[in-house]
Amino acid sequence: MIEFWTLAIAAVTALACALSGTFLVLKREALVSEGLAHAVLPGIVIAYALIGDRTSPLLLVGAAAMGLLMILAVQAIRRTGVVDSTASLGVVFPALFSVGVLLTSMDLAGTYFHADCIIEGNLALAPLDRLELGGRDLGPRAFWSVSAALLLVAGFVLLLFKELKLLTFDPELAASLGFRPSRIHVAWLAVVSFTVVASFEAAGSILVVALMIAPPAAAVLWVDDVRHVLGLAGVFALVSAAVGHELGMALDVAPAGPMATSAGVLFLASLALAPRGIVMRGRARRSVLARLEVDLVAARLRSGSPRDSESVRGELGWPRRRFEAVVARAVSGAALIHDPAAGTLHLAARPAGS
Repeated sequence: MIEFWTLAIAAVTALACALSGTFLVLKREALVSEGLAHAVLPGIVIAYALIGDRTSPLLLVGAAAMGLLMILAVQAIRRTGVVDSTASLGVVFPALFSVGVLLTSMDLAGTYFHADCIIEGNLALAPLDRLELGGRDLGPRAFWSVSAALLLVAGFVLLLFKELKLLTFDPELAASLGFRPSRIHVAWLAVVSFTVVASFEAAGSILVVALMIAPPAAAVLWVDDVRHVLGLAGVFALVSAAVGHELGMALDVAPAGPMATSAGVLFLASLALAPRGIVMRGRARRSVLARLEVDLVAARLRSGSPRDSESVRGELGWPRRRFEAVVARAVSGAALIHDPAAGTLHLAARPAGS
């Protein structure tokens, strides 16, 4: 039963993170997930120091408040015009994370909080922390907290899908239409912050960042439509969770690392094989170059009369091997006619009406 709940928690965490990260990736703000995954730490630590109860929902409130503080601080620095949003994020979140690590190491040493747990999470142990209501065991606490975050993200996307899409690709048009993109953006980042907080304890910062970035980044390489990107990112996230869980079981290690690795492998496979991947883009470039080479040869035969092939090669300045390969490709494509005996080239006659 523990294995089932571990996989269930991993699945809802993967879905929540992938949906949250999709619009960050599309808006080229993927670093925000890294920032939130680290910046919420001081909020959790301070709330725990004040309350002393790790099961209190006020820890989530403290963490979400710190995430929102990071967002507002980044926005404030960006509006000064001195640095861009990426640089301002790089200033704010390391400072907050450092404060959190310092507080954890000094004030909370020997307690539940530990830097390794914060970074790697404790997904394998999350099913042991149960949620009880009226004396009834409802299952792992992490499952319900992350499920609530998933419902919040899905509801936000369903209700404001058009606004989020417009904000992502054309914020100026969104502003001209009266949508107030800055407010929508901050609201969306607040939702992302809550998702990070809900996933933080079980998954840890490394897995949260991996699941927020890798599945959407892989999905973008395969499809164009935002709806399809959301769906495919969810599928990739679930596959990463399932494969990572099984690898963790087989290797007898915590599942967070194998899950993050699986997400990275899926992205690398997509980067190589997807329609926008390295292989297909390289093939497309080679195809364009091949057509361009044939067109360059044909341009020197526009007069219609046969020309000496060596003189054409001399004008192009190509090595003999390259020139012969291009001519052979053009002849096989019925673009040119080559007379080897006479050593001449001329354009092939085009069918009438072509």
